[in-house]
Amino acid sequence: MNEERIYEDEISLAELFYIIWKRKILIITLFIVFITVALIYSLLAPKIYEAKTVILLPQQSGSTSALSALAQSLPISLGIPLSSTPSANMVAILKSRSAAEYVFKKLKLEGYFKAKNYEDALEQLMKSIKVTTNDKENTITLTAEAKDPKLAADIANTYVEALSNINASLGVYTAKRTKEFLEKQIERVKKDLEQAENRLKEFQEKNLIFDVNDEAKAVVDALAKLESEKQMTSITLKVEKDNFENLKRALINQQRIQQKDLLAITSLTATSTVLSDLRNKLISQESELALLSVDYGPEHPKVISMKYAIEETKRVIRDELDRIYKAINNSSLYELFSLQMDIFVNESKLKALSDVIDEYQKRLSNLPELGLTLSKLLRDVKVQETIYTMLLSQYEQAKIDETKETAVVSVLDPAVPPSKKSKPSTVLNVLIAGVSSIFLGIFLAFFLNFWENFKREWKKLGG
Repeated sequence: MNEERIYEDEISLAELFYIIWKRKILIITLFIVFITVALIYSLLAPKIYEAKTVILLPQQSGSTSALSALAQSLPISLGIPLSSTPSANMVAILKSRSAAEYVFKKLKLEGYFKAKNYEDALEQLMKSIKVTTNDKENTITLTAEAKDPKLAADIANTYVEALSNINASLGVYTAKRTKEFLEKQIERVKKDLEQAENRLKEFQEKNLIFDVNDEAKAVVDALAKLESEKQMTSITLKVEKDNFENLKRALINQQRIQQKDLLAITSLTATSTVLSDLRNKLISQESELALLSVDYGPEHPKVISMKYAIEETKRVIRDELDRIYKAINNSSLYELFSLQMDIFVNESKLKALSDVIDEYQKRLSNLPELGLTLSKLLRDVKVQETIYTMLLSQYEQAKIDETKETAVVSVLDPAVPPSKKSKPSTVLNVLIAGVSSIFLGIFLAFFLNFWENFKREWKKLGG
């Protein structure tokens, strides 16, 4: 029985080989035709050249900008994307419309791209480049394609020039804006501090009461800490919301997002019951953390445990927001996502701090009228002193940052005109054509054999 099966298999293989051999002329003809067509196409098609330039990323220095340092020194976020890396920023610039416009105008590419209008030509230019990163080697590779080898090299090198100029202008603008922001805040807080000190002095001189008891002093100190944190959170939210609106406008102007995307985000985040529940949970946790921090200090196990719980809630919030943004399917929304995450968290923190402060205000309300007034005045002074000292130290850092040069774009390998074309690849095209022709020829051989057998059987049946 096994021998018969083996024999039948051998007969079947022989028949298959016979069918292919019978149509060898067809298969060879198709092979020759496909190879010839692929060869002619490869020789006559416009040649495309690739030029590559390699950029060495700057090392992230230990010093941070004043606003970033302020954000890092607080238990809150100032809405600055601290996780941004030079790689991410430079890739974003290279892929931006601004960089493409710089290259287009600098090289006068109006006559190169066969497009109906400027927008189409600009889009073709943006599609002609490819940007890749190598995190291990800390480099960015930009590849530019063009029909002329020199033009390909010029496009790649001009893109690096655009990166350098845009990066420098953004750095100067950011440093200046940070300094101006801190100047305004310091001026406001300084006035508030002077007024608080004057009110305290007048009250003490008038009523001849200069201090409160130890219990009230502890409550005042706690309130001062909480009020300081609340005011810094308010400043944070203002910066975050301004950054959010500015970024939205910038992305719309660069045509990286559409108005409908923003409407979809607003709708999804506003109606998400999951986010609403998480926000209430975060408010509760932040309130408990504030109380624990005041009662036990920052290093107590209960405080540390609650901080871990808050971080876990933030992670879940981030996952939910990430899901909403991914539903829009637009990678340019990531920075908006990060900012909205910060806004969401700090709005919850502000609400929690307000609730805790109300609780401490009730403790002070039990004091005699003069003691209560003095406690409030002492609290106001301590709040403004804390904020003023913090902002002043960061302002000094901001002035130093303003004088520093922005991250220098270092070119490791400038683009040079390539000596060989990259497209079309003659070898690859001929190989694909040859393999495709063989498969097509074999398919046709079996189909024709089937068709002949079918007609033969049809005739036997009297068809």
